[in-house]
Amino acid sequence: MLKRVSCSVSRRSNWWLLLLPVMVFVVFMLWPQLTPCRHPLDDISFSRVIRDSKGGLMRLSLSKDQKYRVYTRLADIPPAAVDAVLRYEDRYYWQHPGVNALALARAAFGLLTGKRLMGGSTITMQVARLTYGLETGKIGAKLRQILLAVQLEWNFSKEEILEAYFNLAPYGGNVEGLGAASIVYFHKAPGELTPGESMALMLVPQNPVQRRPAQDNANFTAALFRLESSWHGRKEHAPLRVFGASDLPFAVPHLSTELLQQQGDNQLRTTIDPASQKKIERHLRLFTARQHSYGLTNGAALLVHWPSMEVRALVGSADFFSNDIMGQMDGTRARRSPGSTLKPFIYALALDQGLIHPLTLLADTPRSFSGYDPENYDGSFRGPIGAADALRTSRNVPAIALAARLKNPNFYGFLRNAGVEFLSDENHYGLSLVLGGAEVTMRELAGLYAMLANKGVWRPLRVLHATGREDTALPLLSPEAAFVTLSMLEDGDPDHQIRSQGGTVLPLRLKTGTSNGFRDAWAAGIVGPYALVVWLGNFDNKPNPLLVGAISAVPLFSQIARELAASEPMQDYFAKPNHGLNLENIEVCAATGDLDTSLCADTAKTWFIPGVSPLAPSGVFRSILVDKATGLRACMPQEGRTEIQSWEFWPTELAQMFARAGMPKPEPPPFMPECERKDIVAGSPPHIVQPKDGLVYRLSLSNKGNESVAFIAHAEAGVKNLHWFVNGSYLGSRAPGEIILWKAVPGDAEVRVVDDAGRAAQKRLRVRAAQ
Repeated sequence: MLKRVSCSVSRRSNWWLLLLPVMVFVVFMLWPQLTPCRHPLDDISFSRVIRDSKGGLMRLSLSKDQKYRVYTRLADIPPAAVDAVLRYEDRYYWQHPGVNALALARAAFGLLTGKRLMGGSTITMQVARLTYGLETGKIGAKLRQILLAVQLEWNFSKEEILEAYFNLAPYGGNVEGLGAASIVYFHKAPGELTPGESMALMLVPQNPVQRRPAQDNANFTAALFRLESSWHGRKEHAPLRVFGASDLPFAVPHLSTELLQQQGDNQLRTTIDPASQKKIERHLRLFTARQHSYGLTNGAALLVHWPSMEVRALVGSADFFSNDIMGQMDGTRARRSPGSTLKPFIYALALDQGLIHPLTLLADTPRSFSGYDPENYDGSFRGPIGAADALRTSRNVPAIALAARLKNPNFYGFLRNAGVEFLSDENHYGLSLVLGGAEVTMRELAGLYAMLANKGVWRPLRVLHATGREDTALPLLSPEAAFVTLSMLEDGDPDHQIRSQGGTVLPLRLKTGTSNGFRDAWAAGIVGPYALVVWLGNFDNKPNPLLVGAISAVPLFSQIARELAASEPMQDYFAKPNHGLNLENIEVCAATGDLDTSLCADTAKTWFIPGVSPLAPSGVFRSILVDKATGLRACMPQEGRTEIQSWEFWPTELAQMFARAGMPKPEPPPFMPECERKDIVAGSPPHIVQPKDGLVYRLSLSNKGNESVAFIAHAEAGVKNLHWFVNGSYLGSRAPGEIILWKAVPGDAEVRVVDDAGRAAQKRLRVRAAQ
């Protein structure tokens, strides 16, 4: 009985043993099909690679898990390198199903006998180990590796698995994948590797700790020597130049850091031209080094190729690594006062709105704008001045006067349309915007100057190639106004001319800027196909009397421009207007800009936009009838007794400035006694200087009842007296430019002034008692 039971149990055990291989086979075949399998590169983070416009490496970042790992397509790996890896690692890769049974058997035999034989892992098994982080020193882990390899082969193509291998294989330290290894160790893309460099990297994954590529790693060089001897029979070979992670480029640090902080592709190709970048970095570094003893220690520069709007060079500070100057701040993105660098766009708008042409006469005289009394940098006023001269010499009053007349758009609206991001609304800035009252960035400023070169069309700056989007294009100025504005920036100074490669001479069309308090010095303009902007200052806002655009920024601008021009052929795109522009080069009166030159001795050529530029005469040059006998102005022509003479009728404030400059303008002769007032009322009315527009005059408590307000007005040439009225009551008379006092009382008053020809002007005055 016992013996029969025993036989039954034995037969039953043998039955299960017979089924076990079948069950293993079924599981082996079904598990890869039924178990979910993720792609080997899913959830793998990669480094971000930033390159310049020539393909040179600017920056290689670490992946999220702190690896140098660069995604590389199989198509980007040289076929010779692929073949060499397969020959060395897995020569039957294209035939086996993920596991090479013969290789595994050899490895097992070697393990049992203690002999050193080749490993049994296929490339697919290595991918499984790297993907799932397996420790394959134990039999259980090895079996799982085999199953995962079969599963990978079942779900993915050989090409996908091989691509995963080339992205995950260890190459020493925290370098993974052939893409990262070729960049870190040889500063090349995989497709640029030489056969010797490919072979050297092929050896590393088998033992990445000992064979880590390095000039002084004997294990690395010995393994390479053995392989070359075995494969090619070479006994000697030239040593490879191997770099390390510490040798990786860190170029254009401000821009590359900015790009790494943004979400985007892992492979970024910028528009930076490495040659231009190095030139500008060197000039800025040397310039600030020379000026260091004078306190000029920092600056920034931006170079934009205006036809494409590509940023070709970006230098955010004189030294990125200097903590003393806060070098890691990006001066091209910092909001700074632009000083007078925005003035060209006031004149461009004024040209477009028909307010001026380049020789239109403007007044550079003391003037108040709603209580704002601007002065010039030199503390003086030049009187009458042409629009182009006013722009080039950066006179403040003419620019503010023009800005006050702009509409649809005004200056604030125009700048907003051109990409300037204001921190406050329009009322906050007022007319101080003209003189740098609102902070802008260097990038915004470069975009504005590039717009002038691009025929008045504003487009955003580009720092990356092939973004796949259509750039915004906003026509904010007419092509005519843009061209004329650039021509107005030419000053004819030989120091502001450069010679291009090939001999072409180009003028520098630039504008300077100095912020209030001497904290920012600017120069911005056009150099051939480039818009160039330079800034000098301190990120801690420390003032320096040398931070004046014309003194410090222009020399740096000129140095950079000359080297750029010498290194490439350039042409002057603005020597003459493009075909089809509505522009004429006409002759006008040099002193006043009047189109009628019949009364003017000196004439000059200027650009004129037909149908837009102003036609109205200034009224300075007039024909008068003079009695030959008395020299007085006659009322009626009399043959033989009167003659027509040309005379200059300058307003009194300008006539006074001529006199102070030693060039007095004679007043026109008075009328003969028989001339009645009704015959001589032509001309301009008086201009009230004080009281000022927009101010509320407040009476002090301590001087209540005895406080006076000063009234001043200027008038037409030849006016002797001005008669003042307050609320219809006669106050008295004074000569033009002389002060008359009115004892102020609280309330609103109408102030009126009448000249001796009956021409009048008035203002509203607000007087309030102190609270």
